[in-house]
Amino acid sequence: MELEKLAERLGLDVEDIRELFELYVETTTSDLAELKGAIETKDAQLAHAKAHSIKGASGNLGLDEMYNLAKEIDDHARVNSLDGLEEIIQSLEEKYDSLVKEFEKSN
Repeated sequence: MELEKLAERLGLDVEDIRELFELYVETTTSDLAELKGAIETKDAQLAHAKAHSIKGASGNLGLDEMYNLAKEIDDHARVNSLDGLEEIIQSLEEKYDSLVKEFEKSN
């Protein structure tokens, strides 16, 4: 993720993107942990809320891969279908970790 390209795509300056991404990391770290816990305890309502939050925040920043993975989890949780989401959760977590590492390198 190049902050300059993301800033240009969203019509913001790089410093604004940096601040928004820091907030995104803070909230998504928490949301992801709660999402994993909700999946483990079969709490579809909480899983839906956390996946929806990650989906929205990712979409707002133009992070399409994160958005699509969170949407898939959200769609399942919304209809109380949590079985078989482990692979999607793992992909979401790996993509998130990759984004955080890229962001840290750019600072």
